[in-house]
Amino acid sequence: MPATRPPLAEAEQVPATAYLTALVRARATADPAAVLRDPYAERFAHRCPDSIARITRHTAGTSVVIARTLTVDHLLSELLSAEPWDVCVNLGAGFDARTHRLDWPDSCRVVEIDCAPVLDLKDRLLPVATARVPVERVRCDLREPAALTRLLQPHTSGRKTLFVAEGLLAYLSSGQVRALAGAAGEAAAGAGSAWICDVLSPASARTLTVAARAAGTTLTMHGLTDLTAFETAGWHCEHLELLPTARSPTQPTSTGRQLPDSVLRLRKVTP
Repeated sequence: MPATRPPLAEAEQVPATAYLTALVRARATADPAAVLRDPYAERFAHRCPDSIARITRHTAGTSVVIARTLTVDHLLSELLSAEPWDVCVNLGAGFDARTHRLDWPDSCRVVEIDCAPVLDLKDRLLPVATARVPVERVRCDLREPAALTRLLQPHTSGRKTLFVAEGLLAYLSSGQVRALAGAAGEAAAGAGSAWICDVLSPASARTLTVAARAAGTTLTMHGLTDLTAFETAGWHCEHLELLPTARSPTQPTSTGRQLPDSVLRLRKVTP
């Protein structure tokens, strides 16, 4: 791939979070001591603006990104092999390359959801025609739950749906997470659904926000104190794996112990 950076206007349209995750994955792939291997990440990482790359110098978030990527890989592969799934919806897909680097069952297809600037660039650098699984990319602002439900339903209605959201929820307020959880649950109602996602505690979110500001960006992170945002929308946490920054090893509830930095596997509760 060419080593030139994108035009400034294009770089500014793509959220910093998409570049940051690709940058961390590319660095880990180039490190012989690291476990993570994502040979596609460099296609996007070399386009990362310098102002965004500086964020990684002010935070220990790099190890968290690697850990959460490996954990999501594991939980996703586990569910795909354990149960039949009709569709996997990647919410806030960014420059994620799991459609190209993981094994997928023949029965499943993938729908990637993100904003137009991200998916337009992804179409050029990581075409769906080269994926290991049928992929459709849908442009949507994930802060608009009604639009998300409307766009998802033709793909998910009556189909067993597995949702993935990595590196997304920390950039949404608790109210926005609740709305997103409701939209996902409504879109896949009636056929059984699960959701793999990562969350941060409020303390970790504050630490990362300070680090981002020190690097000269305006990124704001949000943490969740408990599972209320999910449970209100009918999602139940059936498994939790801690991230390296987790401060509490305890299993959270909506009314008790605080939610730690972790990756969750949620299941939609059927009435």
